[in-house]
Amino acid sequence: MEPMPEDQGLTPLQRYSAPILFQLARVPKWLLLVAVLGLTVGGLLLDNAIGGVLLLFLALFLAWLAILGWTHLSLIARLLRLIVVGLVVFVAFTRLV
Repeated sequence: MEPMPEDQGLTPLQRYSAPILFQLARVPKWLLLVAVLGLTVGGLLLDNAIGGVLLLFLALFLAWLAILGWTHLSLIARLLRLIVVGLVVFVAFTRLV
């Protein structure tokens, strides 16, 4: 199967993620904010494995978004995203252990 012209230059992850991103774009922005805040607050307030799992879901979502935009980011933006995802993963593992 020959790739469509608009797909040229996209990574497999970007092609796979495109339908998911289109669906996320249709969700009200406030609902995404509530979901991210819910994962963050729930993960930080629950001092057990459930809090760690919530934070790991948040870290996966943030890492996925960072990877999708990685080639378009400056060095500072890349470092900041690595630091944020790293901190979320660190806190998640402190909850899990």
